[in-house]
Amino acid sequence: MKQVSLHDVHAIDVHAHPFVENPTPYSVQEFVRKLSLSVIPNHVSDEHVAGKYKPFPGVNMWMQILVQRLSRFLRCEPTLVDVVNSRNALAADFKKYTRDLFADAKLTGIVADFGYPMPMLDRADFAELCGARIWEIHRIEPVMVQLRTECASFGEFSERYRANLRAALQKPNVVGLKSIIAYRSGLEIGELDESAARDEYPAFQANDRAVAKAFRDYCIHVAMEECTAADKVMHIHTGVGDGEVVLPKASPSFLISMLRDKKYADTKVHLVHGGYPWVEEAAFIASILPNVYMDISLQNPFAGHGVKRLLAQVFEFAPFDKVMYGSDAFTVPEMNWIGVHLFKECFEQVLNEWIAADYMNQETAQWIGEMVLYRNFETVYKKYL
Repeated sequence: MKQVSLHDVHAIDVHAHPFVENPTPYSVQEFVRKLSLSVIPNHVSDEHVAGKYKPFPGVNMWMQILVQRLSRFLRCEPTLVDVVNSRNALAADFKKYTRDLFADAKLTGIVADFGYPMPMLDRADFAELCGARIWEIHRIEPVMVQLRTECASFGEFSERYRANLRAALQKPNVVGLKSIIAYRSGLEIGELDESAARDEYPAFQANDRAVAKAFRDYCIHVAMEECTAADKVMHIHTGVGDGEVVLPKASPSFLISMLRDKKYADTKVHLVHGGYPWVEEAAFIASILPNVYMDISLQNPFAGHGVKRLLAQVFEFAPFDKVMYGSDAFTVPEMNWIGVHLFKECFEQVLNEWIAADYMNQETAQWIGEMVLYRNFETVYKKYL
């Protein structure tokens, strides 16, 4: 029986963050902190009783898989200490090391969220560092935070906020806008209420982390309107993230009322992280709304051995042309590298099981693998290629 192989298929990562060179070699503890999904990984202790194969504090399954797979690439022992020492030696020439990792993974492009880390990094610098093509999404929350200190009135804020988004969307390498409203007031977006937003503006001026729900809902509606007008893509963080996310209101199911609004019928919406762990909800929404898409970033690679299970779950409902590859890599190039390799490894297993079950032939399964890795990106974002 013919098997699917994704080894030689290139990948476009539709959601990741830029990174910079580490100026000095990482200690083992520093490297583990960089691999932690938490942006403030306080659980990673500097105190550890050494043991060659003993896991360090804070190491979880996805990190273990990275160490095991990276040891093969680095040709060293599959221990955290040996991997960190070997990567530090190669990372002395950080640009070459990064480009070698990207080439090995056949990672040729990234849709990058420059809203993290802050202050924002430069797109051209990041493209030069990794050797891949970089597209950009313009995150709305940093704009909101900046304008709150510059605009005395809501009217001034509203005018300058809309102008900022409009100008950003006119840039050739900007493919859309992004909101992390799930971290602030949750995904249960109400109708656009300018009067209520105006009333809440002083609270947002006083504290940029204030819930100010009507105000934040207003801002995401404006972003949706501008994406619609520019025919670009609205990215919305869904599901888990770091510890600040409003978890009870992070499921993509809370977006359904807004997404069903007739005025957004032609708006392309990208559900970042595919709503993980609520992947079924994201897959269902993508299946019923023609312009809603999802990626599998964050769940890949941070769910570790669960990536295979999640890929099978996503396609219980999601059409094959609605799902795109992603990683949510954000600190070191090893994240980008393992994201591609773990995804390919797990998706090959899923696709070959579908062939064995007589759900499809090898040719169709191969095509589906390529669709998720890069073809769907080319379809959704074709005007920016």
